[in-house]
Amino acid sequence: MLEELKKLEALQVIDSQIFNLEEELDTLPDKNDSLENEITEKENKISELKNAIELQATEKEKRDEILKKGEEKLKTITGKQSAIRNKEEYNALLREIDNTKRFNRDLIDEINEINREIEIKTEELNVTESDFMKEIEECRKQIAANSKRMEELDATIEKLYDKRDALAQNIRPAVYNKYQRILEASPNGKAIATADHRVCLGCNMTLPPELYNMVLRAVRIEVCPNCQCILIPNTDISKKTSE
Repeated sequence: MLEELKKLEALQVIDSQIFNLEEELDTLPDKNDSLENEITEKENKISELKNAIELQATEKEKRDEILKKGEEKLKTITGKQSAIRNKEEYNALLREIDNTKRFNRDLIDEINEINREIEIKTEELNVTESDFMKEIEECRKQIAANSKRMEELDATIEKLYDKRDALAQNIRPAVYNKYQRILEASPNGKAIATADHRVCLGCNMTLPPELYNMVLRAVRIEVCPNCQCILIPNTDISKKTSE
């Protein structure tokens, strides 16, 4: 095979590695953003439940205070019975006592309802917080793992670029520039494709016989007319052809 093609093939190996690693690297920040959003949503849900419980507790305290005053009022007006002078005053006092008792009973019902709601929300909070804290911890671990992976990928990619630069220096500029143009236009990081049984394995196009024969001889750089990849022969077939 033409020595220049061998160099390009070696360069393609490195470029494919870089392409794959950079693709992985590009996905990790989005994954971490998604995990951070998931953590925020879970923390907000826990906060909402806590706030709801606090609001209910505040409402209960207000009603407890009103009930306390109502019970004190009931004691006060009940104690006035000894000072009753006539039936009219007695009936008025009974109505006041009855109204106060009814008001206090309504308050007690409201307080009991609030207590039930607090109990339900507290149970929901305990279950949610227990589950979410485990899930949040897993998200944080995954974020840390992704961040570590990004550092590893950055270091590996940097080394591959150094290796690539060293290899590219040994390729004629005209040949390298041609390769680079094809690589930059490629959607999959491929500038080289193997030709096998008259087919370009880069795009599965059937190659013209004359072109395929030139590729097998590997005496100059040939390009697929469809995907524009530089064609290299299948090593086993080109050996047989040369024999």
